[in-house]
Amino acid sequence: MAISISNHRLAGTPYVPSPNSGGALQPKFIVIHYTASGEGFDTAAYFAKRAAKASAHLVIRRDGTLVQCTPFNMIAWHAGKSQWTGVDGKHYVNLNRHAIGLEIENWGPLRKSAAGWVSWSGTLVDGSRVVAARHKFGGPDCGWELFTEAQVEAAFEAARAICAVYGIAEIVGHDDIAPGRKSDPGPAWDMEGFRAGVLAANKRVA
Repeated sequence: MAISISNHRLAGTPYVPSPNSGGALQPKFIVIHYTASGEGFDTAAYFAKRAAKASAHLVIRRDGTLVQCTPFNMIAWHAGKSQWTGVDGKHYVNLNRHAIGLEIENWGPLRKSAAGWVSWSGTLVDGSRVVAARHKFGGPDCGWELFTEAQVEAAFEAARAICAVYGIAEIVGHDDIAPGRKSDPGPAWDMEGFRAGVLAANKRVA
């Protein structure tokens, strides 16, 4: 799918604005998150509530549908306490002020039960949609919900467009900028392959 950006929003993408945002953003990074939620939960609608005290720029549903919640030139509340040293050698803190957040709907880590893999809420998750793995920063082996092909494709095209328009050269996980505090997107997300693919695609276009 071809994606374009106009006036700091994805063209043709539904817009569900979040009040949990504000301040000018000149993005240096893209941060990948999972929502830790199931199929019946509408993350964009949740971000639209002030009580959520959280937001992101994009939500990517399991069917690959993109929803924008914050314009790309505005700070969203997705990174929390975080830090990262960029390829430019500068050390950044509070990545909300420096990054575009992509929230991908996914349960994240799962525990094994007698009935199968279950989420933090006790919801049973289809075993064919689960991979057993250990997080790169350690911890016990557990299950991780696989991201759908539609989500990966949508995230790729959105990230490619964002990097091209805003000159972004770094894509990281929430776990990278808040290790020990956050585990998203986790081992079910091929971060190295995703990052390399997005940046290579833009080099080819350039």
